[in-house]
Amino acid sequence: MRTTLFTTLLSSLLLLAPLLAKAASDEGQLLEMQVNGTTRSYKLYVPSNAPGPLPLMIVMHGGLGNADETERTTGMNRVASSNQFMVAYPNGTGTRLMKKRRTWNAGKCCGQAAEQNVDDVQFIHGMLADIAKHHPLDRSRVYATGISNGAMMAYRLACEIPQDIAAIIPVSGTLALNNCSGAKSVAVLHIHGAKDSNVPYAGGMGENAIAGVAHRSVPETLQIMAKAHNCTGSSEQNLPDGSQLTSWNCPSQTPVQLRLIPNGEHVWPGGDSRRNRKLFAGNFSASQAAWDFAQQFQKNR
Repeated sequence: MRTTLFTTLLSSLLLLAPLLAKAASDEGQLLEMQVNGTTRSYKLYVPSNAPGPLPLMIVMHGGLGNADETERTTGMNRVASSNQFMVAYPNGTGTRLMKKRRTWNAGKCCGQAAEQNVDDVQFIHGMLADIAKHHPLDRSRVYATGISNGAMMAYRLACEIPQDIAAIIPVSGTLALNNCSGAKSVAVLHIHGAKDSNVPYAGGMGENAIAGVAHRSVPETLQIMAKAHNCTGSSEQNLPDGSQLTSWNCPSQTPVQLRLIPNGEHVWPGGDSRRNRKLFAGNFSASQAAWDFAQQFQKNR
C-alpha cells in the first residue's frame, strides 16, 4: 500500500515538474544594482529562445505598489512572450516598516520618494545600462509605461531622458512636472478612465486619493505634451472596444494620443486582479495596447 502511494505521489510530482518549471520561467528575475550608494532593484523578464538584441518595455508600479505585484496584475509577460520583447519591472522607494509599499519621485508626487527627492530618473537610466550587461538590448526601442504614480514617472522619463525612451504609455496618471519640453521626440499614448476617483480626469484631489496631492488634469497634461510636439488640433473616434481615441495633429513622427474609457476607474485595463475586473468597464488589454502602440517607434541612435 505504502509503495503504491509513494509511486502515485512520485508520478504526480513528475507530471507537475514541467508545469512548475514553466511557471518559474514565466516570471522575471530579480536583479540589484547600486545607485548613489543605495541598493535598487528590478525584475527582468526575458522571453525564452528570443533572438537579440530585444526591445524593452519598462512597467512601473503605482504608489504603494511593487514590482512583483505589477508583474502579476498587468499580464505584460504574456504579451512579451508572444511578441519577443523584454520587460523590466523596477521597484521604487519603500520605508523601513513598509518595504513593499513603494513610490516614485515623479515630481510633486509621490510619498517618500518625492519627499526625499530620490533620483529615480538616474536609477532608470542606470537600469538600462545594467540590463544591457545581462542581455542584448535594443537601446533604440525602449518604452515606458506604468499606472498612477508609475504613469507619472513615465512622463518624467519622457521629459528628462528622452534620448533613452522612444514612447510612453501612461495609465491613470498625469504629468507631475511644470515643464516637459524635452518630450518632443517621445510618442505618447495616455490611457485613462473617465470615472477615475484617485487621479481624476478633470484634475484635483480624487475622493479615493491617497497621495494627498492635487493632480493635474488629463486635458492639461496632454495640452502640455501636444505643445511640446508642436501639435495643432485633434480628432476623435469611438473604438469597437468602447473606448474613445483622441489623436492630436502633430507634424513629427511621434504622435500624442488619449484613449479614454468612459466608465473606467483607477485600474490597469484588462489586468489580472479582482479590482481590475470589477472596475475596468471596458474590453481591451492595456498591456497589449501599450505594445501595439510602442512597437511603431524607435530612436535614432
